[in-house]
Amino acid sequence: MKLTNYQRSQLKAAACFGCGQIDKVAAILQRENPEAFLRESELHQRNFYHEPMSYGSPVPHRSYVQRFVVRRRELDNEQRLIMAQNHYLETTYQIGVGA
Repeated sequence: MKLTNYQRSQLKAAACFGCGQIDKVAAILQRENPEAFLRESELHQRNFYHEPMSYGSPVPHRSYVQRFVVRRRELDNEQRLIMAQNHYLETTYQIGVGA
């Protein structure tokens, strides 16, 4: 069973208020609709298209189709975006960012 459209909209709305609110809404939805959530024992059965990102501990999964590769262009674009944001903050608010 999946989340209903209304339940999905609740999660999307919670995302505007950060991780804490997402966790609260997810806990409520899990009580209302437990079949829509995977159990800990089922996590290793998941299949992904892109390789799951791991931040410290491995993500349990069965398989993935495409390996995640950070492209140099994406890193350069991200760096340029950060530099532009810092420049905007420095000029608009006359503060030193990253100093």
